[in-house]
Amino acid sequence: MPSTTIVTPVRRDALLALFALVLLLSPVWVAVANISGTTYTYERAEVVSNEDSGITYEGDPPLEDKYISADIGCSVPQDTRVCAFERYLLSNETIPTETYTNNPAAPFDVGINRYQYVQINGSVYDPGYVGNRSAQRDDGLYRLDLALEPASATDALQQVSIDVSTESDDVPPVAIQAARQGSATSDQEVKIPQTPLLVDGDTYYRVYLASQNEPGQMESVLGSGLSIAGPLVGLYVGFRLFRRIEIRYVGE
Repeated sequence: MPSTTIVTPVRRDALLALFALVLLLSPVWVAVANISGTTYTYERAEVVSNEDSGITYEGDPPLEDKYISADIGCSVPQDTRVCAFERYLLSNETIPTETYTNNPAAPFDVGINRYQYVQINGSVYDPGYVGNRSAQRDDGLYRLDLALEPASATDALQQVSIDVSTESDDVPPVAIQAARQGSATSDQEVKIPQTPLLVDGDTYYRVYLASQNEPGQMESVLGSGLSIAGPLVGLYVGFRLFRRIEIRYVGE
């Protein structure tokens, strides 16, 4: 009976060519798999609100800055200057400015506001301006004073948060994954929003960088070896295959 060979010379050479191509592209595989790269792990901390204690974290998450939101001034006691100023403003009710208006009864939004809300001793306030009717100039204009108006903690948390269901374009995918699942890992450090993320319409989480893991010695050696030796071996295999190619002319 005639013998049949599964791996014919043509098939063998095709497999070797494929193997050489994989070796030549080994630096790409190393980069995609991040074998020798740093990994970043992000986790979440739940944020809750009520009218008694304001906006706080559930438990004591290991955040370094403890900020709840960059849009909430004095959301942590370490925000020394902002807290001192806003507490002084609260105790004095108003602070005069050098801005004037012709309608002291109208609402005002003057200049650039660094934050939307202020939290002092568990109470949330809306920083704004009021027209001082007792400080009128000769031209009839009224002075604007800085003031704090009480605000709802629940409404404030909703206003400063990002809904990942409708505003996902503004949030990195790894942050959304961490907010929804509890943790997520990335091959590169990403910019996390400095404000809570709203998940499923009723739960708020602040996502933060939990750890930065450097590659081990074995991973570093493996990644460097594949990146350097892989293309060299691939070139050698490809060169040997090229030398075995025969070109024949078959006449009529």
